[in-house]
Amino acid sequence: MKRSDGSQRKGFSYVAGTLRVPSAEVQRRRGAAKAQVTARGACLLHGFTLVELLVVIAIIGVLVALLLPAVQAAREAARRAACVNNLHNLGLAVLNYNDARGHFPVDEDYVGNSGSAQDVFDFDTSNLSNPVNTQYTAVPDPIRAAKKLSGAGWIVEVLPQLEQQGLYNQFKPYLDQPWMFLKTGMNANAPALRLAIQTQPDVLLCPSNDLRGPRDDQFPYSDQREIAGAPVPVAVTHYKGNAGDGSFEPSPPEPPTGNSPYGVWTYSPPLNCYNRVDCFGVFWRTTYWKGGVKLKEVSDGTSNTFMLGEASPEDGNSPAWSSDGDWALCGVQINWDWQSKGFCIGSDGQPSPGARSCWSLIRGFRSKHAGGVNFAFCDGNVRMIADGIDHSIYRALSTKASAELVPIEF
Repeated sequence: MKRSDGSQRKGFSYVAGTLRVPSAEVQRRRGAAKAQVTARGACLLHGFTLVELLVVIAIIGVLVALLLPAVQAAREAARRAACVNNLHNLGLAVLNYNDARGHFPVDEDYVGNSGSAQDVFDFDTSNLSNPVNTQYTAVPDPIRAAKKLSGAGWIVEVLPQLEQQGLYNQFKPYLDQPWMFLKTGMNANAPALRLAIQTQPDVLLCPSNDLRGPRDDQFPYSDQREIAGAPVPVAVTHYKGNAGDGSFEPSPPEPPTGNSPYGVWTYSPPLNCYNRVDCFGVFWRTTYWKGGVKLKEVSDGTSNTFMLGEASPEDGNSPAWSSDGDWALCGVQINWDWQSKGFCIGSDGQPSPGARSCWSLIRGFRSKHAGGVNFAFCDGNVRMIADGIDHSIYRALSTKASAELVPIEF
């Protein structure tokens, strides 16, 4: 017999119209089965044991340890590619400037505008034994006499080729004004100029280098003798022009021989030409005097001559717009570790690029990439030069017309 609604009561049965109640034994078994099912459900809801959890964490840690180097390597590869692209764009800008003007962009000296002892001096790259190379014989300098040396560097000149015409226009009113004495050049105490020099173009920054601008520790913008109200924040450059393999001012001797300075291998006697009428490379502080280097002067071959290379503001002398900080020397060993050398350690025991004995040792090319430094050649090609390159080959690649033999692979 069923209920009037057609359903049957749970746990009961009807036999011949009679309601049949389960026996006590049947009910006990049914209760035990329900308890067992409930226990299994509770076990399933319990989750991982502590040991299982630790094993999973350990596996994840091993996977992360295996994958992290690969991720970091991929990121560095991307940064290096971006750095190469920056150098390529800068090299093209220089070559486009050359096509338009007939010469490479120039640097305008920031020292002296009065015909004093701080003049541009004679130099003979074709005859290294010429006495003028070790003397300081001043030559006539009409631009200096006219007080038109603004202290601007070659990077300022190529801003239009880098699609930075607006920034160039902000610099332009100061480009024919003197740096020294009147201080109306690229060091003018003008709000508009002070704002403009802090503008940091990304094309001047290598993604692998964390020392970015604007910074207030870059000479000459950090020196009160040069800049009113110094230190003044200024954009920096991670790329500098190749000045060749000469030396930069007198270098301290390296004990115990006392003959060669730390990290520097150059001419004997040392020849410096950064403030001369000519030099071994393509960019130096006084290229304005000769109207800039012409491409035809690169007789060693454009594919065998550095144009630009990587550098770093750690030298305290990498302002983007200054003629004193936009070039480097290949007499200094590539990626030379100046921070561990005694001549570059200050009185407090810390590395000090501003130490007088360190100036001549840190004006080389360096990068934050493992294994080498990227260079743009005078044909626009960009290559990485390994840290272990033979220094004589490295120097040969920095000279524009010294007729050295350079191997096909270097």
